[in-house]
Amino acid sequence: MAANKKSNSSKEESKKAVPVEPVKQESFILEKLSVITDNLETYQGRDTVITLLHYLALIIADLCTYFRWGRKKKLSKLFINMFIQLSSCRVMLRIFDDFSAIREYYRFYKNEKLKKTMNPYVKWVTTINLIFWILYNPFEHLGWLGELKVLDVDHESWYFYTNIAWAGGLFTSVLLNFNVVVLYYMQMESKAKREDDKNYDSSKIISKTQMTQSALIAFRDFLDWSIAIHFMPDGFLWSGKLHYYQVGLIGMCSSLCRVHAYVINRQ
Repeated sequence: MAANKKSNSSKEESKKAVPVEPVKQESFILEKLSVITDNLETYQGRDTVITLLHYLALIIADLCTYFRWGRKKKLSKLFINMFIQLSSCRVMLRIFDDFSAIREYYRFYKNEKLKKTMNPYVKWVTTINLIFWILYNPFEHLGWLGELKVLDVDHESWYFYTNIAWAGGLFTSVLLNFNVVVLYYMQMESKAKREDDKNYDSSKIISKTQMTQSALIAFRDFLDWSIAIHFMPDGFLWSGKLHYYQVGLIGMCSSLCRVHAYVINRQ
């Protein structure tokens, strides 16, 4: 009997829950630093921050010209050099973007089901958009190599072609995303009729979230397109007519839209 009691008591002791040590929570500062680090380790996160900084440098460069101490120390020229260096940094970040551009085109080319359901206008504009982004990268690489004297090419001409591809890609992106916004409101007008139609394809319905995101992208790309036009040769629309602070402010607005879209995608 005594042996049975001992065995039962040992069983009861084994059934008792082992005390778990409380998990130490990270400090507030460490938690915020982890969030910042995790985002900066991504390509989009780092590019977004560099873009914000290089447009901020352009705004400060223009502001320095309004103060005597800024003119005396030639701070405007220093911040313009900072803008140029940060732009070169973004060129380095884009050095392998050719593969993602080709992948997006190939993915679209192989998706026969999607192309059959697309409006012909949307299909052609999408194709042109993807071709512009494919051309953008090698044009920029050639301009960069020409600037470094690695290749005997006119780097200014290749940077001009790069700007055309950039402007073309942005403009077609604005058209595509604006089309989504228009379709959403057309869809809202015909909502009652659509609900009565049992054969309606529900996969074509555009959600409010999709519309909002497309509107944000269209606005962002339109701002970037405005900057691309500024860097075109003189005489084309408003090329060369914007002040540094105007380019900087437009770029900052575009970058903030990029930050907002990035945060939404990460969530």
